[in-house]
Amino acid sequence: MQATQAVVVSLGPLAPARAVGRGRRRRRRLGQKLCAGASVFVLGQLVLHRSMTAEGDASSQAATTDRPDHDSAARVTPPAGGEASGSTADLDALYPPEDGGWGDGGGGPWLDAIRDAWTASLGGSGGGGRGGGGSGGRALPPLPRLIHQTWKDAFPPRELFAPRWRASLQRVNPGWSYRLWTDADNLELVRSHYPSFLPLYQAYPSPIQRADAARYLLAHKHGGASACTSAASVYFDLDYECFAPLEPLVAGASLVLSYKEGSDFAKGASNSVFGSAPSHPLWAVVLDVLRNRSRTPLSGHTAVLFSTGPAVLREALRRLLRLRPGEQISAPMLTRLRETLGIAVLDSALLHPVTAERRDLSKASAE
Repeated sequence: MQATQAVVVSLGPLAPARAVGRGRRRRRRLGQKLCAGASVFVLGQLVLHRSMTAEGDASSQAATTDRPDHDSAARVTPPAGGEASGSTADLDALYPPEDGGWGDGGGGPWLDAIRDAWTASLGGSGGGGRGGGGSGGRALPPLPRLIHQTWKDAFPPRELFAPRWRASLQRVNPGWSYRLWTDADNLELVRSHYPSFLPLYQAYPSPIQRADAARYLLAHKHGGASACTSAASVYFDLDYECFAPLEPLVAGASLVLSYKEGSDFAKGASNSVFGSAPSHPLWAVVLDVLRNRSRTPLSGHTAVLFSTGPAVLREALRRLLRLRPGEQISAPMLTRLRETLGIAVLDSALLHPVTAERRDLSKASAE
């Protein structure tokens, strides 16, 4: 039989009962003090967090009003009554709404004429007709592989726009050119190529209005100057990050618009992301709407949205299609636009996967 070795644990001398009681009370009081201190600390942190969150929300709202942020329109309701009475008379003459102009087969016969005039201005003989299959017709021009962004100077603030967002546009799209336009660049663009628009451009009271107008002019014909004709391409607001190449989205299109889900003013075609070949006919309509709305009496933050913001882009589309106010764009209309003018309207999930409403809902859930 094998002997086992005993393991002896020394507990030391037992303390008197009174000393044990005092030690327990001392430890209990210490624990209570620690718990109280921790509670005060946690409460202080919560108060500090709430204060900082409120300040951060206030500063982000201030930043939104100071920059052309595509999400800033999400919480804005259009003014009652829309434009002033009679202010659209000149646009009605240029782009009269058509009763039955579309019919069951897609309609829009005037789009063929717009296409022919456009292709003729580009050096083709026109006559492309529906789908560009006409005799002697010229294929619609593709989007140049060039990405544009704008900011007041050459140094967008890192606290508003993470540098990786801008870098992603160039990294994910190798072979594409990139240019950041400053306010000075935009002013020179207007002065050199749109002198008749210069007084209106300089009269805009908000820098956001000038930034809005400049992005449309970048997508328009630039007086035939070779240095500028390639400037019409893809525009992005600075608060976008690119995760996949743009090529599949713009292939075969002459103008790419992004549809955006949301509520209130956020829903519809967005001017935060779009792409265009030079001198696309839509931009002539956009310029007409810009000039028209400069005579429209609007006040408050909605003045920016309706005078130069996405409302201008949406109104130009309505005028191009000659729709009555409130009339919806149908699937056959979108097909016709793609066939005749190369206009592709992309689903919201492709370029606006996260809307301001969803982001605000996520923030509220986290809090």
